[in-house]
Amino acid sequence: MTLNYHHKLCFLVSFFSVIAINCVIAQDSAAPVTTMSVRYFLPVNKVPYVEVNTKKKVGRKFEPVMSIPVSIYLNEATPANLLGKVITGANGLAKVAIPATFKSTWDSLGEIKFIAESDSISGQPALSGDVTIKKAILVIDSASADGVRAVTAQLKEKKGNEWVAVKDIEMKLGVKRMLGNLTVGEAETYTADSTGIASAEFKRDSLAGDKNGNLVLVAQVEDNDTYGNLIVEKAVPWGKSVQPDTHFWHRSLWSTGNRVPVWLLLLAVSIIAGVWGMIIYLVRQVIKIKKMGKEFDRGLTT
Repeated sequence: MTLNYHHKLCFLVSFFSVIAINCVIAQDSAAPVTTMSVRYFLPVNKVPYVEVNTKKKVGRKFEPVMSIPVSIYLNEATPANLLGKVITGANGLAKVAIPATFKSTWDSLGEIKFIAESDSISGQPALSGDVTIKKAILVIDSASADGVRAVTAQLKEKKGNEWVAVKDIEMKLGVKRMLGNLTVGEAETYTADSTGIASAEFKRDSLAGDKNGNLVLVAQVEDNDTYGNLIVEKAVPWGKSVQPDTHFWHRSLWSTGNRVPVWLLLLAVSIIAGVWGMIIYLVRQVIKIKKMGKEFDRGLTT
């Protein structure tokens, strides 16, 4: 009985393993399908824009799809609502800024829908995508009291003619650095409280700033389903003043001719002097040889 049970168990395991392997093979061998996604961005002190991303799944990873012509519309896919036509680049991305001609429409709306459509081209069916966002703004502020520095941010949604704070929104609070943003505290993200304010204590002391000691604080909402991507910045004098030293006036290998290292200058001069000394020595020897030859000839004639 125990042997038969083991045989049945092995058979079931083998059977389901074969099914799973076949499913994976079938999934990997299926023709890749291109998809299109739409994202909204409100960058720092810049015009809002829409980004289109085209990609396809090849095997178990996604690869960008380039050279896809895309038309982007505001609210309805009609010629009057066309924001622009773009072609995706090598990274599968394309961007369209909101034109100034749509300013009145933009200002009057609280909720906006962006529609992206592409025509079918050779080997590629027509694609479409859309995203609906609520218009919002992000505000950042700083405070310092009793030696404690704090960073606060608030997301406000447009309702009618008013801007109303939104609670329970996750955002990032950081310091702008050359290779990315460094979080101001220990957490990666911060959640707005019941008043719509997210706050964090600034714990990045002794960070290098510009020549005046200024740092740039950054508040950011990323890929929110309702509000999209928003970012705002503010400069504060919380860093260490750094005077960049280019070493331009110092003697170094990469300096101009009159500021080369002394040892290198002496080496070059000694080499040049040695070469010219050898040339002068050889010329003098040739002259001596000729003079000795003439004296020998005179001795023979006498």
